[in-house]
Amino acid sequence: MRRTCSGRFSPPYPGVALTALAAIAGLSVQAQTTAPSRAAPPLPRLKAQGIHIVNARGDKVNLRGINLGSWFLPEMWMTPWVQTPPEGSPFGKVPDSVTLWATLEKRLGADAMERIRKAWRTTWMKPEDFRRIREAGFDHVRVPFTSEMLDEPGGMEWLRKSVKDANAAGLYAILDMHGAPGRQSADHTTGQAGVNRFFFDPAHVEKAEKIWASLGRVFGKHPGVAAFDLINEPTGAPNPATLHLVYNRLYHAVRKGAPDTIVIIDDGYKGFDTTPHADVAGWTNVVYSLHFYNFDAKSKDDHLNSLDGRMPRTLELRGYRNAPLYVGEFNIEPHSTPDTMARFTKTLTDNDISWAMWTYKTLAPGGPMGFWGYYSNPSAVDALDPFLDSESTLLKKMEQTATENLAVPAGLASVFRASDGTEARR
Repeated sequence: MRRTCSGRFSPPYPGVALTALAAIAGLSVQAQTTAPSRAAPPLPRLKAQGIHIVNARGDKVNLRGINLGSWFLPEMWMTPWVQTPPEGSPFGKVPDSVTLWATLEKRLGADAMERIRKAWRTTWMKPEDFRRIREAGFDHVRVPFTSEMLDEPGGMEWLRKSVKDANAAGLYAILDMHGAPGRQSADHTTGQAGVNRFFFDPAHVEKAEKIWASLGRVFGKHPGVAAFDLINEPTGAPNPATLHLVYNRLYHAVRKGAPDTIVIIDDGYKGFDTTPHADVAGWTNVVYSLHFYNFDAKSKDDHLNSLDGRMPRTLELRGYRNAPLYVGEFNIEPHSTPDTMARFTKTLTDNDISWAMWTYKTLAPGGPMGFWGYYSNPSAVDALDPFLDSESTLLKKMEQTATENLAVPAGLASVFRASDGTEARR
């Protein structure tokens, strides 16, 4: 996400009746503990066909999903971690996930840091979270990860787990390299702020090629992995030509092991019109991705007017490329309302644009963060302090990040329930 730090619904699932009643009453909805359920049947492979994504029967599929932000890559602004050290601390500010884990390692040791990081991941997303997502009306999850996670012992197993848990709940997974080797921009959302060396050092590109070649081998035969999102928001590319040369290398790397999986190409905020035509590049089964945010919105209508204004040219460019379009991230903050979210997503779906909301959950020490998270903390929480808290204190505080302690903002649940993505699994 480019940000600064400053319908059908069936069958009846556990907790849905309570959710519906609360939404009608205008109340926020507390997360319910979902009962174990039978694993969903295998998901059919999806593919790009003209401007549409289609399922195994050739039926058009408009994907409707949600991002799993801060699971593998904690973003400080949407988590309860303290960022500023106390006066006299030997440690600096924690603006990103790399600095967070490094600070904890220096303070408490490598073993303690690894236990804390594992606890963060196992608490932030549990198997029942994927069932909640499916029951909420979504059909896929976009899974942000970083290149260094795959350097960890067992790093690949975390991605395997994300795919397994998603598929067991009847959800597709889209694997999204949110943090590339050397970082694809200077933004903290890459995992490490102020670096932006990916496009300027061939060794970083070569490492990314190896990563995608490996992921292609591991997941290429897995139809439950709907797509590979090669680089999230590569805004650090010096120009579109460099960006597309790198994309071409990564495309061919992943295709060695995954000839049939959709590959996603992000415009990097350089403009949809700068993206190469897949047929000219020799690419097949490609989906283009744009991210829609309007941080300068002064009212709820600004979000809708902005979307309506850009839609004609966006659809024209999609037609020229004869390829599907996926809005891999969007939100309607500031000035969010349920009606605005409903109208925004309806516009995308009515124009056969797949989408994934940012994000599944947010926690801020002071309380809710509007619609930034489908789930958020309804009241203040105890901040996790990497500068002062002991390991045991951090593990105890981390329990409050479990989704069963969070709530859906009033009116938001009903927005997504009418469209559960059933056609994707026919």
